[in-house]
Amino acid sequence: MVALLLLPELLPNGKRNPCSPTAAATLKLFLNLQCIMAHVTFTNLKCNFTNNKIGEFQYCQIKAVNRTHKYISIYAKIFPKSIDNVTVNLQCMRNNNGFKPFIIIKSFDACKFLKNPTNPILISYYNTFKDRSNINHTCPYDHDIIIDKVYTGNHDLLFSRFLPIPHGDYVIVVTFFVYNAEASKVHLYLKIS
Repeated sequence: MVALLLLPELLPNGKRNPCSPTAAATLKLFLNLQCIMAHVTFTNLKCNFTNNKIGEFQYCQIKAVNRTHKYISIYAKIFPKSIDNVTVNLQCMRNNNGFKPFIIIKSFDACKFLKNPTNPILISYYNTFKDRSNINHTCPYDHDIIIDKVYTGNHDLLFSRFLPIPHGDYVIVVTFFVYNAEASKVHLYLKIS
C-alpha cells in the first residue's frame, strides 16, 4: 500500500497516471482494510419462545472467557416429538441512532437449507455454530436444541471475511417459525471493533 501512495498523480507529460490512486480510492482501500480486521465481542443475548407449546429455554447465556472473549450457550427444550417444518428469518441490524436493518435475509426453509446449503451468507452464519451444536443435520428434529460454547475468538474474521462490515454495534435477530407459526426469537447483540 505504501508503494501505491508514492506513485505520482500526474505523469511528466501532464496526463493523469492511471496507476496512481486518488484520495477517494486510497480512503476506500483503507476503510475496507479496517473493516476486514474485525474483532467480534458478544455483548448481550436474549431468547424467548413466543409459543410456549413448542418449547422453553433452559438457559440462554453469555459467559466471559477473559476480558475480550466471551462465549454463548443456549439450551432449548422442545416439546413436540418431531419437528419437520421449520422456517427461519434472519436479520442483522446496525446501531446508528437506534438499530436499523443492515443485512436482511428473507425467510428461508431451514430443512431445505440443511439438505442443500447454497446461500454463501447463510453458510457463513451457519458455520459459526454448526460444530458447537446439534443443529447439524436435516429435519426432523426430535431432540432438544443445544448450542454449546460458541466462542468469539474463533470467529473474529468469519463475520467479515466475505463482506466488509463496518465497526459498530449490531444485533442479529433470528426468528423461528414452526409449521408457519412464530415459535421463538433469539437476539444476539455483538460489537465489531
